[in-house]
Amino acid sequence: MGRRWRELFANDGEAPAADDLAHRIGADGLAALDHLIASTREFTLLGRALEQTLTEDHPVLHPAVADPAARTWGDATGTVEERLAELAWEADALADRAGRVTADEWGRAAQVAGHDATTSALGVLWDAVDSAVSHLQRAEQTLREVGGR
Repeated sequence: MGRRWRELFANDGEAPAADDLAHRIGADGLAALDHLIASTREFTLLGRALEQTLTEDHPVLHPAVADPAARTWGDATGTVEERLAELAWEADALADRAGRVTADEWGRAAQVAGHDATTSALGVLWDAVDSAVSHLQRAEQTLREVGGR
């Protein structure tokens, strides 16, 4: 994921600087940097949920695990480079953890607080990847809209 996001913000020298473009608001009301930060925070949230699911006897996960609308992250701050480094670290940490999961562990279940729902370790990982790809696509669209690609 880090490489894909880094490629998105690569500057050929002719377009406006990546940090300038990253802060421009698109039609969905978010800037590309907002999507980058949301992707990072979701890796953090869902990485923690995966760890709980795999290690706790009766895990109860944060309500936002089952409700993507509850995943709010605040204003986008920092440079693109800072946020890309953070995303790469979180994505790599999640991938490393997933690489150590046995076939039997993927089916481990966890309750989601405030919801009449459970999820599995595999479901949590799938959500993390799906969310990151969705944010990447939305960031690409935003950059096209604001004149960056």
